[in-house]
Amino acid sequence: MNVFYSPAYAGSQVSFETTRKARWIAESLVRSPIAGVQLIPPEPLGETDLLKIHDAGYVQAIRRGLPRWLAESQGFRWDAALWPMVLASNGGAVAAAREALAQGVSGSLSSGLHHARRDLGVGFCTFNGLALAAGSALDSGAVSVLILDLDAHWGG
Repeated sequence: MNVFYSPAYAGSQVSFETTRKARWIAESLVRSPIAGVQLIPPEPLGETDLLKIHDAGYVQAIRRGLPRWLAESQGFRWDAALWPMVLASNGGAVAAAREALAQGVSGSLSSGLHHARRDLGVGFCTFNGLALAAGSALDSGAVSVLILDLDAHWGG
C-alpha cells in the first residue's frame, strides 16, 4: 500500500501536535518498516486546485499572511512555511484518493484537512483537503465518496 508523506507536512513553525504526528509516524515506518507499506512523496497542490473550493481572498491570505486575522483563522500563528506545508499535505490527501481509486487502498499522513470553510480556516484546518480529495476522486470516475470523521477533537 502506498502512503503519501512529505517532510513538508510538518514544515511550518506551528507547534501543534497534530501537524507533527505525520513526521513521527513516517520516522517510525523508516526505522521499522511494515511489509507492503511504502512512503511516497505527493505532488503538492497548486493554487488553482485550492480555488476549486476556496475563496481567492482566503487563499491569498494563507499564501501571504495578510490580513493576519484571516491567515490565522484556523487557530495557529501564520509563518511563511505554512503555504508549502498545506500544499503538500492537501496534495497527499488528493493523491491518496486517486491512488485508492486506482489500486483499491491508499493513505496519506496528512493532517488538519476537514474543518476549513470556503473562506476561512476552522478547527486547526487551513484548507479542506478531504473535500478536495473527494472532488478529485469524483472527477476521476468514483461514483460516490464516503468520509468517516474519527478525529480527536470536538466536532466542527
